[in-house]
Amino acid sequence: MAREHRDWHPKFKEYMKFIVNHPHYKGMPFLYKNNGEIRWIVARSSEKGLARLKWWDNKRKELRIKKEGAWISKTARAIHPSGEKPCQICGKVLKLDYVYPNKKGGLSPGAMSNAPDRLDGFHSYNLCCRSKQDTGRHKSNLARYGEDRRAYENWSDGDWKAASWLMKEFQKHGVSPDHLGPISLGFKHRPKFRPLTQSANSARNNRMTYEDVSLLIKDEKDEEVISAHSKALWSLLKNRVKNDDDALKLSKLMRENMHFILSIFSYIAERGHKSFLIKNFLHPEYANYSIRFNGFDPKTGYYKEMIKTEGNKKQYKNNAIRYIRISFESLLQYSTKKNRHLKKWMTDEMEENLSQIVNLLKSKAEKPALKKLNELFELVAKNLATKFKPAA
Repeated sequence: MAREHRDWHPKFKEYMKFIVNHPHYKGMPFLYKNNGEIRWIVARSSEKGLARLKWWDNKRKELRIKKEGAWISKTARAIHPSGEKPCQICGKVLKLDYVYPNKKGGLSPGAMSNAPDRLDGFHSYNLCCRSKQDTGRHKSNLARYGEDRRAYENWSDGDWKAASWLMKEFQKHGVSPDHLGPISLGFKHRPKFRPLTQSANSARNNRMTYEDVSLLIKDEKDEEVISAHSKALWSLLKNRVKNDDDALKLSKLMRENMHFILSIFSYIAERGHKSFLIKNFLHPEYANYSIRFNGFDPKTGYYKEMIKTEGNKKQYKNNAIRYIRISFESLLQYSTKKNRHLKKWMTDEMEENLSQIVNLLKSKAEKPALKKLNELFELVAKNLATKFKPAA
């Protein structure tokens, strides 16, 4: 959240005043800080963020927008008074609609949806500066988007190579591949996606709906959908979700669970046991194949056949090395990143369990260490599950 303190462009500052004084945003909670500054950014899971989310939901009801899919971005666009905004970084004014050509031959909006985090419901920086400010959309990442770094960064299970190459098939047809179960919430990086427009995919913003949860439960009849490290929490709560509000609560708890998972992995890696983590939670062996999909249908996202061919190319070996490197780099960044706005994770109970795991690893007792680690995942899940209060 450090970007809140940068010296924003004068045009964007004027725009902020225009928005907070406009009647369309009347009643928006926590408009100002104690020092009188406009509170443009809030953390989604904070008290302020939840209050603003309720405001957006009430606004949706006023406009009779159905609470499904990208409802919050539709609401943000519907109430925006001008349909355009200046960039926080450079001040360039762009329209919020899909009018700007992109490299795929399609169109992009001037700014991506981001409510309730941003007061007006849109990212502060526009398309003009997106590649510089959004590391997930940096040009180098966009160029190799077929290999989704987020799968590595979130230590996602699943055949990451097959999933990444299937993403390329979507992109060839100008379609945005959507993970039914977001990998940032602990779900697998599976070679199965829903075709969406870029705007609809962006608007989902790692939130699940009741429909998503129902489809994931249905998929589980044929395959695993959740990563091993997050299975405990998913198993405890998935059948308690009865509506979209419940699904949103589950999404938040699963994101909090991932905070614990990545923190635990960071702790183990920092104490010299990376090989244990690689052996049990990473799958560099998937890099050894080239993959093609026969009968791919961009309208449905389905394909008739996936053909994997094993090879010994140097690029495959380098791909595996890169996969492992990024996974551990992400742990280091996660453990050292400031302004995370997440609760302290290292309790006395957590420290005692982790000490036992590390001592087992020091004595080369990997199987007992893995058992103890899985018990720790279950403990974290049980504690988080107590926070889940179904909607009335």
